[in-house]
Amino acid sequence: MENQTTLLEKLENNRRNLPDRRKNQLKSIICSLHMGRRKGPQRHAEKNRPYYTDIYERWVIIVTGAISVLSISDAFFTLKILEKGGEEINPVMEALLAINDTAFLAGKFTLTVVCLFFALIHINFNVLHLFPMRGVLCTILVFYSSLIGYELFLLSL
Repeated sequence: MENQTTLLEKLENNRRNLPDRRKNQLKSIICSLHMGRRKGPQRHAEKNRPYYTDIYERWVIIVTGAISVLSISDAFFTLKILEKGGEEINPVMEALLAINDTAFLAGKFTLTVVCLFFALIHINFNVLHLFPMRGVLCTILVFYSSLIGYELFLLSL
């Protein structure tokens, strides 16, 4: 019995002498981005409630990327329309345009990315407890696609 206790103590002491694996936070962040761990709800009770996840479905990543590209395209097309005599009707974007074109582009891109990041984190939640965030993202994609079509029409006049 004493030999077993001594052996357990030695193992415990050896484990305590190992470097703390939690100290390398950068490695942990990179690994979790590449090999996220949480794909869905962990407990049976969570299945009917909103939950956070580390791994996103491919279509969600594609939709958020497409919205980003369309938003940047919208900004450039807006600048072209303004050169032809058009007006900006969004007061926030108009204020950024009053500074300069770079502020407008940076502001539009930053606002879009921050909102998309928030939406991506909450992809398994409902907006106002009514609309699934997945549907909201798809609606935004349709909206931006329509807006780009309208802007291309305006530029062709």
